[in-house]
Amino acid sequence: MVLALSHSSGVSVSILMRTLIAIFALASVTAYAVAQVSSHWQLCTGNPGIDWDTQIKSCTALIQSGTELKENEAIAFYNRALAYENKEKYDLAIADFTEAIRLNPNDADFFLYRGIDKQRIGDKAGAEADIAEAKRLNPNVGK
Repeated sequence: MVLALSHSSGVSVSILMRTLIAIFALASVTAYAVAQVSSHWQLCTGNPGIDWDTQIKSCTALIQSGTELKENEAIAFYNRALAYENKEKYDLAIADFTEAIRLNPNDADFFLYRGIDKQRIGDKAGAEADIAEAKRLNPNVGK
């Protein structure tokens, strides 16, 4: 695009410059937000080696972001549930496994681990039902 700078086109140049600055600012904010989300995924793994409280905070940020696909949000709930489980907060883990199942009812691991935690809190019938559903979804789950 070629701009001729003259007194009569000053208004057009000014509007164009404001528009370009606004686009650049929006792109910068968007890139920052994407970088923040990516860093949360690096800390929301459900694996040992990262402090469980740090994982809970990162997974919570992902869940609350409202930007994740349903499948990814289910994984964030699952990973946070694993962190709660490792802190022996089984009721919170069960609640998060339940949310993961709501978002993705076809993942056998979600049912298996919820069943194990239900067993830990003495819900034998709930545990058996969840473990049976896990095996129905994937006969090799937990092996």
